[in-house]
Amino acid sequence: MKQSRNRRSQSLRNPSTKPTGVCASFRTAHRNIAAAAITTARCGRSFTGWASVAEYRYHVAQPAYDNLRANALLALDGSPGHVTEVLSGDYYQPLSTSSPHQIWSAAMVISPMLRGMFGLRFDAQTHTLTFAPHIPADWNEFALRHVAAGNDSVDLRLSHTTGALTITAERDGGADLKMDFRPALSARAQVLGVTLNGQRVVFRLEPHDGDQHVIVETSLASGANTLKILLRNDFAVTNTAHLPALGSTSQGLRIVAETWSATHDALTLQTEGLAGRTYKLAVRGREQIKSIDGAKVMPDGSIEETFPRADQSTASRDKTLTIHFVNGTKQPVSSHH
Repeated sequence: MKQSRNRRSQSLRNPSTKPTGVCASFRTAHRNIAAAAITTARCGRSFTGWASVAEYRYHVAQPAYDNLRANALLALDGSPGHVTEVLSGDYYQPLSTSSPHQIWSAAMVISPMLRGMFGLRFDAQTHTLTFAPHIPADWNEFALRHVAAGNDSVDLRLSHTTGALTITAERDGGADLKMDFRPALSARAQVLGVTLNGQRVVFRLEPHDGDQHVIVETSLASGANTLKILLRNDFAVTNTAHLPALGSTSQGLRIVAETWSATHDALTLQTEGLAGRTYKLAVRGREQIKSIDGAKVMPDGSIEETFPRADQSTASRDKTLTIHFVNGTKQPVSSHH
């Protein structure tokens, strides 16, 4: 049976999930190159930030979110507000040769967030603003204010409920401005219809291995423009990574790969964590879960995964969990008016 596979690179690791530093991903991938240590010392957080942007562009949202959070949380450790150049490859601590604050490293929080997670792009030639967000499972709503679009600006608000995803774009300017809405949904989700300011509009679906995007292209009128996407079976699972204590090795969970069955009635996650540790995953669409192999659903709606103990308590272990869904067969959905 053909399966949809969303494979994460084994070499792209971050300090929240493995005992490697921000640039150790580059060093791991190039461990046989003599100049690797020098490259590691120079690439800093920029590599992790660009990796996050690329991962969002290629629709592998979990590692992109891991790298984004790793960069963002670093600004809160050590000297608050300072963004160090590079971390040790073995422990969560800066190298002695690291610059204590680096401006382009700080930029690698904002750029992956705006260009990556929120998928914001503006085409000056066509005067088109694109909004293609990948939203974590535990985000229900957010707002972006004063998004620049040429000489104009747009306020964006997104809210996600069980049966709908609503985006409001508001502007005051009168010049022509096109809007390209492209929010990401689960590969399992079914789109029942799309309205703009209460009127049904044409949309199309852009499928990928790990997700699909609903695409609506329209002109943005002055004032509030509300896009509502009616949904069924939208599902998401997210690991919200946290940085380890300064000077320690990684303690976190890592989702190595996601695989959807051909009929989207099962999702398999290959994970890696510490032996004897229990981790929680945030879930959107808990009511769709029929059963889970290798984990359990908690009363608060999260998924709890426990790794078996090993002889060494710090040993890393691999584990596979499979989520089975009710009413799993997904009917093909084409573009609608």
